[in-house]
Amino acid sequence: MSAHFRAVMFHRLGNPPEVLALEDVPFRPLGHDEVRIKVSAFALNRADWLFCRGEHYSLPRLPSRIGSECAGTVVDVGQRVNRSLVGRRICTVPFHNADYGVQGEYATVPQAYLAPWPDGVPATQAAALWMQYLTAYFPLIAIADVGPSDFVLVPAASSSAGLAAIQLARLRGARVIVTSRTSCKAREVEAAGADIVMTLDDEEPIATRINRFTDERGVRIVFDPVAGPFLNDYVNALADNAVIFIYGLLSGDRTELDIVRLVRRAATIHPYSMFNHVRHPEQLEPAIAFVERAVRQGLRPVIDSVFALDDVMSAYARLDEHLQVGKIVVSNER
Repeated sequence: MSAHFRAVMFHRLGNPPEVLALEDVPFRPLGHDEVRIKVSAFALNRADWLFCRGEHYSLPRLPSRIGSECAGTVVDVGQRVNRSLVGRRICTVPFHNADYGVQGEYATVPQAYLAPWPDGVPATQAAALWMQYLTAYFPLIAIADVGPSDFVLVPAASSSAGLAAIQLARLRGARVIVTSRTSCKAREVEAAGADIVMTLDDEEPIATRINRFTDERGVRIVFDPVAGPFLNDYVNALADNAVIFIYGLLSGDRTELDIVRLVRRAATIHPYSMFNHVRHPEQLEPAIAFVERAVRQGLRPVIDSVFALDDVMSAYARLDEHLQVGKIVVSNER
C-alpha cells in the first residue's frame, strides 16, 4: 500500500466548487477505536456544502477533509476494535464531528458509527442509505410514530431526505403531501410514493389545498427543511397535536412563529437534527435495525447521478445547481 491516497480536501472556507480539490494525503495512525475503510463509493449531501462554507453544526479545522456517507471495505482497525471486522463490507453512519471525512479513496471513522452494507445493494446505493433514511426515521418513526391515519407534509421533497421521508411514511401506511417550487420534479417525486404534489407557483394558498385534500383534517406531521415565512403558509392546515420537524433553513429568512395559530392546534415545533440521535447507541441501534428490515423488503434510495472520483468537482457542480432528485454519488469502482 502506498503511503498516500487521494481525498477531497479544502484549505479555506467557500463554495465547494471554488475551494475543494482532490489531493494526495498521507495515511495517519489509527486511534484505538477507529477503523480504516477502502471506499467503494461516497455520497454528497447539502450538509457538505454548509460544512465547506463554515455554516454547519460542525466547524472544519483547516485544512479539512469532507463528507460522512460512504460504503467500503474495512482494511485495518485500531487496538480496541475486533480484527474480525477486517475484510467486512460496511457503510458509515454520518455523525456530528469535524475530525473525520470520507470523500476519497480511503476513510477513517470511529467503530461506533459503522452500519451494515446490506446484501444485494450496489455500492452506489449503499453509500446513499444511511444519512437519508436515518434523517427521516427519527422524526417520523421514533418520535411521531407515523401510521395509517396520518397525513404527512414534506416540503422540498426532491431532496434525498425528503424522498426518504415519503418512502418511510408510505411504508407505515400514511398519506403524503409534498410541495415543490415548480412542477418540473413532480413526476420523480410521485414515483417515490407521494400521494399529491402541490406546487408553490399555484395562486391558491397551500393551506387551502391541503385542507381540501385531507377533508379538513390537516397534517399531523410536517418534515420541513424550508422554514422561514413558508411555515406560516401551511400553519392553518395543521391537525390537532401536529408536530413540525424543522431540519433545515432553506428559505434563508428568519422563522417567526404565529403562536396563536399554533396554540389553536396544540402544535409542537421540534428543531431537529439526526446528529442529536445517532450519538446515543440506544437510539441508533433500533434505527439501523429498522432500516435494515426495510431494505430487505425492497426499500432503495433514489440516485440522481453517479460520478467518478476524478470527476468529483462535477458532482459538486451538480449539487450547486439544485436540480437533482435524490442522491449524488461518487464511485471509486471501475
